[in-house]
Amino acid sequence: MVEQIKIVHSSTVQQVADGLVAMILSGGLKPGERLRESLLADNLGLSRNTIREAVRIVQAGGLIRHRANQGAIVWDPTDAEIMDVYNARYHLETTAARSISESTSMDEVHAAMEEFRAVLKSGDPFKIVEKDLAVHSAIVGLLGSQKLRTFYQQLVTELRYFMFVLSIENHEYEDPDTLEAEHQNIVDALDSRDPVLAEKVIADTIIQYRESIREIIAQRH
Repeated sequence: MVEQIKIVHSSTVQQVADGLVAMILSGGLKPGERLRESLLADNLGLSRNTIREAVRIVQAGGLIRHRANQGAIVWDPTDAEIMDVYNARYHLETTAARSISESTSMDEVHAAMEEFRAVLKSGDPFKIVEKDLAVHSAIVGLLGSQKLRTFYQQLVTELRYFMFVLSIENHEYEDPDTLEAEHQNIVDALDSRDPVLAEKVIADTIIQYRESIREIIAQRH
């Protein structure tokens, strides 16, 4: 159960937290599963206080929730929570698309797209998800607001979880050409400097993924 948690020379608490996140994202810990701190502590040879602090870090990121009489539980998102996350994403990214003009620099978006393209053929879902999120963060960056960008980063933990669910259920990363074409379509729409076209392409993409994740989570329930 704990093979993904490796103890090296940096903060032990942070390493445990990172390992728990990896287990949740990869499916090693299932939605709704209770985290048994005493069992984790025994398996890792660490104190319960260390495990408890690590759980708090992950909980702050949204992947663990506290439930009365049960303690720490792996996040099992409701449909309302999915809609909330994706609506926030929708408004940020479509607003960025509407802001596009001839003077807008696309350098960061292009750089993020190149990095995404470079990792696609690796087949490593962790790397691909991070670079995928970087493309969308760069799109929000077109707004030129650090506060909005910071807010988007607050969505990233939950978006990352949804993207891993999609990759597991739909085997998306086994088809890198389709993923590349989909993202290139977004970049091309932004490059057109046509805010109406850019908004439509981004809106359609977000809605498509939102409905896919809603269907998958509903089937799990």
